[in-house]
Amino acid sequence: MYSSSSRQLPFLPGNTFEDPSMKDRHHKKQVFDYRNSLPIVNDFNVPVDQDELLSATEKLAQKLQSSSISPLSPSSDSETGEDGRPKWLSLDRKVLRFYTFFKEGVHESALENNRVRRCVLYYYLEDDTIHVSEPKQDNSGIPQGALIKRHRIPKPGVDREFYLLEDLNIGNEVTLYGKTFRIVGCDRFTKEFLGGIGIDISENDVEDFPQDQYTQGREELKKTMSPFNKLNPIDQDFKRYLEYSFKGRHTNPSKQQQASMQQFLKNDRKVLRFFCCWDDRENLYGDFRHFVLEYYLADDTTKISELNPPNSGRDPFPVFVKRQRIPKPKNSPNEPVTYYEETDLQIGNEIDVFSKKFLLRDCDDYTKEYFNKKYGITDFTPVPDPSRDVEKAATVKTQKVDPPPYNGYGTEEDSLGSWKYLVLKAPKKDVKKYMENDMNHLRFGARMETSAPEDQNRRFIVTFYLADDTVSIFEPTQRNSGIIGGKFLQRQRVKNPDGDYYKASDLFVGAIIFINSHRFLLHETDEHTVKYMESRPQVFAKADLEQVLHRLRENVLLKNSRLKDAFRAVDTDSSGKISLNEFRTVINKLQMNVSEQEVITIMRSFDSDGDGCLNYNEFSECIQPSDFRNPELDGRIVFKTNTDASHKQHLQNAEDESNNAVLEQRVFKMFMTKIENRRLLFQDTFRVLSDRSVDGMIGEPELKKAVCGNMQMNISDEEVAALARRFFPKNKKRISYIDFIKIVEGTSTYNLGK
Repeated sequence: MYSSSSRQLPFLPGNTFEDPSMKDRHHKKQVFDYRNSLPIVNDFNVPVDQDELLSATEKLAQKLQSSSISPLSPSSDSETGEDGRPKWLSLDRKVLRFYTFFKEGVHESALENNRVRRCVLYYYLEDDTIHVSEPKQDNSGIPQGALIKRHRIPKPGVDREFYLLEDLNIGNEVTLYGKTFRIVGCDRFTKEFLGGIGIDISENDVEDFPQDQYTQGREELKKTMSPFNKLNPIDQDFKRYLEYSFKGRHTNPSKQQQASMQQFLKNDRKVLRFFCCWDDRENLYGDFRHFVLEYYLADDTTKISELNPPNSGRDPFPVFVKRQRIPKPKNSPNEPVTYYEETDLQIGNEIDVFSKKFLLRDCDDYTKEYFNKKYGITDFTPVPDPSRDVEKAATVKTQKVDPPPYNGYGTEEDSLGSWKYLVLKAPKKDVKKYMENDMNHLRFGARMETSAPEDQNRRFIVTFYLADDTVSIFEPTQRNSGIIGGKFLQRQRVKNPDGDYYKASDLFVGAIIFINSHRFLLHETDEHTVKYMESRPQVFAKADLEQVLHRLRENVLLKNSRLKDAFRAVDTDSSGKISLNEFRTVINKLQMNVSEQEVITIMRSFDSDGDGCLNYNEFSECIQPSDFRNPELDGRIVFKTNTDASHKQHLQNAEDESNNAVLEQRVFKMFMTKIENRRLLFQDTFRVLSDRSVDGMIGEPELKKAVCGNMQMNISDEEVAALARRFFPKNKKRISYIDFIKIVEGTSTYNLGK
């Protein structure tokens, strides 16, 4: 409405304005258009000169149209073809082919100074691109094929100018990326096309490719080669074979040929093998070298191969003397040529092979058997290797050089690497160990064992990093101590007094470590460290409950100790439990060599209630087997006076019973830990199993099915059997579901597994 009223304003200054928001038409501008009968896309934002839009091909097309010349119909004057398109579009997929060459310099060659390389230049009329290809030649040794890929090639020294058709003609030279190509010819289509646009090419304009010295020499050599020349022995045998194979042709072999054929048929694949040596130390840079001489009985030929020891520095040539008949040296020029035969080859003989003296030292078993059967030779004593004596004389007894002491630069591995290698190499690290233990470390509380009163109350935190076996020590700040605290030892690998680096197994509660002349006692640790050590008993022996109990059992059996009496003496309230300090007091009084880490392992295993007290009755039963307990003595160990065999059997039975008790304790504790977070699943599983059983009870089969099947606890059969002994005593193999739940919850009224 506003736009219609605005047009009714008087045509006066101030009333003539255009508001872009009030325009009537809001459509997009048309960008697709035809120009010269070609579809194009117009860009109205960028002003472009119309002459710049014309490519060289379009200019050539306009030239062809203006001159009324077309490559397909030169006499046509029409501007468009039958399909409405311009006639110059027929240049699409039309390629001009020129024959060119360029010279490549050859350095340090006595046969040629330069090499002529023939190429083919393709000019594509549709987009003025050029492609240069080199035809392949046999046995040239040059990677041939596409020399320059198709693209527009710029002229050297000129910006934004490219090679066009007007630059290409026979006799012209074009420089393409540093290589100067001379055009010497073209094909028939190119000649007709150039003639159609007014460029005439006569036969006189076509040039020949120049010949380089090497190619010319090869061609002359081929001309001199004639198929009628004398054949070598192998070709002669092949020619003779063909003659024999032709039907209707009869040949008369000579007696010598017949004898050679009989020898070949009789001794084919029979080879005499000798080990020989050549002493060339008399000459400059000469050496003592070993060879293998093979004599072929089929045609009396010999082949010599060299045996190169490892790291000899010599090129591993497969053959030193190729297979041939080796002539004997002549005494006079007129003497006929004679060749070495099998009778000339004996251990200890020296043969002359082209002025080189070879000593036959030894032979293989087949050669010994052959000479024994044919000539009756039995002595095959090998000749001693002369090089052994020379090597012994030349060998200098070298003394083992110890590495120098650590120079203080970098780590000890870096210092040792600078002494071992001329080119430094980075020390190898255990990447697998680092990836597996990147976040794992052991932490211990430590105090300094010293006579200085100012250092006796200092406390430290020792951290051992399992990823790279490094140690760091931190000292917490204490008030009114006069010591600042902080980092005491930067993270690094530390050596023990024996010179080896500290390992994870060297650190445990009660251990004493020496770091930088300081003596540290590890007196406590955290829960994570204890659990990590208990999960890897094969590494941390002090945290292995079975090994700890086994050592205690040996001490008890050897010392005939009153273990339970000692525990009762410190149990003042007769509760059947003792604290950690009381247990430590009993162990020290009985003079048992038990470390603090082992005490912690025992307390954690037998503290079922988690109150920090140990049930010494259960502990004594694991230590003292039933066969060695006397009810009257209440725990005193009594050895039976039986024969030695019976005594050993009792000891073995006692040890087996103790091991089973330890296994039951460990498996039961693991079972209780795993069902703690799956209490509902545990109750539902055993309720269903008891309902499905015949008698409505739970026994060992139901327990095994629940643990290994429904709950998927992934424990072995031995552990399942130990768990069954824990739940089901000998006199009661099947119990009800309610009694089973009471056992798990610790409210059962009968002794478990006893």
